[in-house]
Amino acid sequence: MTPLRDIRESLPPAGAFVPRVAVIDLDGTTIDYRQHLHPRVRDAVRSVAARIPVIVATGRMYRSALTWAEELGVHEPLVCYQGAMVRDTPRQDGSPGRTIFEQPLRAVPARRALHIAREQNWHFQAYQNDELLCEQDRPEARLYSHISGVNFRLVPDLEPLLERGTTKAACVIEDPAEVDRASALMAQELAGSARVTRSNPEFVEILDPEVSKAVGCAIVCQQLGYSLAEALAIGDAPNDVELLTAAGYAVAVASSRPEVLAAADATCAPPEEGGVADVLEALGLL
Repeated sequence: MTPLRDIRESLPPAGAFVPRVAVIDLDGTTIDYRQHLHPRVRDAVRSVAARIPVIVATGRMYRSALTWAEELGVHEPLVCYQGAMVRDTPRQDGSPGRTIFEQPLRAVPARRALHIAREQNWHFQAYQNDELLCEQDRPEARLYSHISGVNFRLVPDLEPLLERGTTKAACVIEDPAEVDRASALMAQELAGSARVTRSNPEFVEILDPEVSKAVGCAIVCQQLGYSLAEALAIGDAPNDVELLTAAGYAVAVASSRPEVLAAADATCAPPEEGGVADVLEALGLL
């Protein structure tokens, strides 16, 4: 594989690609894993969002993503839960944004994922009505709550709730080797009935098999009168691969996993070094 060029060192040829839309991942791309937003990235995204559509595409819950979208000056519909939900930002009169699209994980694979997590003693959580649900108050639940800024609600048994499905399901595991094992086991056991992907290093996320960030962003682009082929996309994790592949120009954070780099046209610096701002500048959006 030919090494990708760093967008700071070798700018795209003039006129090679002019984005009509910019799509940005949050964690590990726009904000770092300590939940810090570089001021240069904040200012760059705000400036671009005032002139062209900027879409936030994230694994986060809607209300978790909304906080960062507001900080970044983004007003387009949010692609949340790895694309399982697309929802408008609130209106100027304060009324809540409407849900444009939602495709939950169905009951059968959701219950199977829960059973596997129980057997392996992995922390498992579900999501309904933009609420975070757990059976136990574990350190992993508190880690997720800290990262997302959303409190969890304890329930005695998730299984009956899963009869209605769940926007997505997730295991939170702090041991990297165990994260790899969980991803492999869930993918094997749920093959054909669910999609298993990774976002933050501690998260194993389980979705309806038809869901991805690319699907959610295509819905928003179509609503705006564009296509993903006209979009710039920036991401860093396996959950971004479909999006990067579909975008007209794709940039991956340089430290991304090999399968993410393979889907990109160039690399950028991590969020703590302002990589997103570098990309927006290199493509002539600033």
